[in-house]
Amino acid sequence: MYYWIWILGWVLSFIACASVLSERRAPTATAAWLILLLAVPYFGTLIYLLIGTRKLRRGGTRTRRLQHADHNAVSSENALPLDRLLRRLGVPGAQGGNRVELLADARAARLSLLEVIDSARQELYVLMYHFECDRCGLEVMAALIAAARRGVKLRMMVDDLGSSALLRGHVEALHQAGGRVVRFRPVWFALFKRAANLRNHRKIVVADGARAWAGGRNISDTYLADHAEQRRWLDLSIRIDGPSARVLEEVCRSDWQHATGEVLPAAPAVDDSPSSGSKVQIIASGPDQRFDVWHMGLIKACFEAEERIWIATPYCVPDESMLNALLTAARTGVDVRIFTPKRSDNLLVDLVGRSYLRELQRAGIRILRYRDGMMHAKAVLIDANTAMVGSANLDARSFFLNYEVMAVVDDEAIAATLEHFLNHIAARSSLGMRSASMLTEMLGNFARVFAPMM
Repeated sequence: MYYWIWILGWVLSFIACASVLSERRAPTATAAWLILLLAVPYFGTLIYLLIGTRKLRRGGTRTRRLQHADHNAVSSENALPLDRLLRRLGVPGAQGGNRVELLADARAARLSLLEVIDSARQELYVLMYHFECDRCGLEVMAALIAAARRGVKLRMMVDDLGSSALLRGHVEALHQAGGRVVRFRPVWFALFKRAANLRNHRKIVVADGARAWAGGRNISDTYLADHAEQRRWLDLSIRIDGPSARVLEEVCRSDWQHATGEVLPAAPAVDDSPSSGSKVQIIASGPDQRFDVWHMGLIKACFEAEERIWIATPYCVPDESMLNALLTAARTGVDVRIFTPKRSDNLLVDLVGRSYLRELQRAGIRILRYRDGMMHAKAVLIDANTAMVGSANLDARSFFLNYEVMAVVDDEAIAATLEHFLNHIAARSSLGMRSASMLTEMLGNFARVFAPMM
């Protein structure tokens, strides 16, 4: 009897291994899955069946919808090399005429969010990974209910896993006011579809296709409470008024249609003719796309950089391609700096990340570890004029599994503002990584094998 159970486990494991080998994954990710499947066949096969999906089929819906926003894109001749690459991958081109503001202060970010909500007159989209009805969350919820009551078409989508604490009573109050709320990929249904690992990590609020709020902040006291009241949690949001807000709305509309199956009516017209202002390109990445556009775009930016690459990320677990891009840039004389918390809210990721940080440091990359609390901002500064801000971390989950969104801003003034923010982090950071013991180094290197699965 036990013999046949053993045989069945290995048969299932080999079938799962064949499936892994047939999928387009990074070699390290493939190796991690094969080790798990062969080391513990039953457990590994179960985990693979539940969360092993890497790419989804979605019939090209997103690509067609987001290209509708391409009509105001800057000409290819005036586009950055990164912009031209992303266009070939199906990403809408950069658009001019945007007013952009970076929001490092939590109170300023909260007031800007409420201003966007209060400004809505026709349509309001809210796409949020984590929505918690604590004090700040209730303040935002009250603003959303008020918008729905004045006749705004409100559609709010929250990730089912990230917003598991959002109570039914608050959702019902929003429904009664005339708004609509859906949960992105309910966990139990997603487990059945083998997609529970593919979460919507985006944070976007758009009013009338003209004003948008996005970045790394979720809706809760942790992210939005005044600094004097909250525990030390540093983050970064971005406010965009102009044509690129329409692109962010298209991202929300596309996700809504995917989650509900509903075909939405055409969006109301807005005056988005180009004018003076910042050039902004919106990168919406996810497992429903053929290409890993954020991963490829960031690697391209690293190779194009001539002076500096400064990256703020709460979790630093790059894949081998990203790691090599950073190491190559540093060895060619580019000023590469990684800003990350001394301790994050994920001890396992810290264990793996420190191994990567020590390797980056050995190549001459400056590691600045924020010591005043949790540094949750996600931003990249390239040379003197390119700032990237959004929801994506420097890890495999953001590169290959999550639905993420990043705004690439081509504007020296915004880049200077981001530089000021990063220097603020540096002033409150410890420089460099301590040398690790042989045992710690071995544990970190072993854990790196499973980094693509984190």
